[in-house]
Amino acid sequence: MSEFLLLAIRPPSRGEVSPAGVARDLAAAAAWQEWLRRWGLLRSFGLPDGPAGGVRACLIVRASSPAAAGQLAAGWTGVSGCPVTVTELCAATAAGQGGSR
Repeated sequence: MSEFLLLAIRPPSRGEVSPAGVARDLAAAAAWQEWLRRWGLLRSFGLPDGPAGGVRACLIVRASSPAAAGQLAAGWTGVSGCPVTVTELCAATAAGQGGSR
């Protein structure tokens, strides 16, 4: 298993959103992330402190391959409506020189 960074980028504004729509979207995203936790795939997450160039959130997940990480990203896009990019993370060495997968 490798670790991947999933980065959700805020889409352009869709105008007014109903409170019911926001609640539905939030519940779907929370349920999706809870399943990642149950399966042991969610390693960590991060949220920007304020507007950060369109970044909405990031997740560090475990997946068996880049294709599997891409499927997780597609699932997150499906529940959040945000485009999600995937980057494989590498482990830094103890001396901080280079890294390995």
